[in-house]
Amino acid sequence: MDNEVIKAILERRSIRSFKPEPVPDGVLDTILQAGSFAPTANGTQAWHITAIVGQEKIAELDAKLKESSKIEGFDRYRKFVSGAYTINFKNGPVFVIVGSHRTESVCPVEDGTLVLGNILLAAHALELGACWINQLVAVGEEPGFRSYLTSLGFPATHLVIGSAVIGIPASPHPKAHKRKPGQINVVN
Repeated sequence: MDNEVIKAILERRSIRSFKPEPVPDGVLDTILQAGSFAPTANGTQAWHITAIVGQEKIAELDAKLKESSKIEGFDRYRKFVSGAYTINFKNGPVFVIVGSHRTESVCPVEDGTLVLGNILLAAHALELGACWINQLVAVGEEPGFRSYLTSLGFPATHLVIGSAVIGIPASPHPKAHKRKPGQINVVN
């Protein structure tokens, strides 16, 4: 396939190990701009992106997540955030949190998901790696964690929809798993 967009969609994979180098200057801005061009219901653009750059600040976020993971309802994620696990896996130098306005967005989850999808594809297209991180959604409303997010500039008016770690892959992108049969149905 010669189309670069289709090629990026078909080749993008979740990357969980990164070189310690920072994302090159200007590249993060391009990735975030790509996120900002995601479609939104009724064109509301009621999303917000907070990008955290640097291991020290990401480690602080990781510690707050682990602290907040003690809340009820976090059970399904608790095993992922315990022990040596970190939200930036291995050396991811950028962590992006995407949210949507609680009331201004007609479809907050869908809008934020599309923003994050664009960010993941843009990172891949620019020869970086990225991986969607779910855990922040589960603790996004826990008062202590919410207060911390607000201190980072993430608006209190926004739901946490998802997040991602971004960086230079430590190894080549893995190959795609075979697609499950019977998952597509075409009706004429």
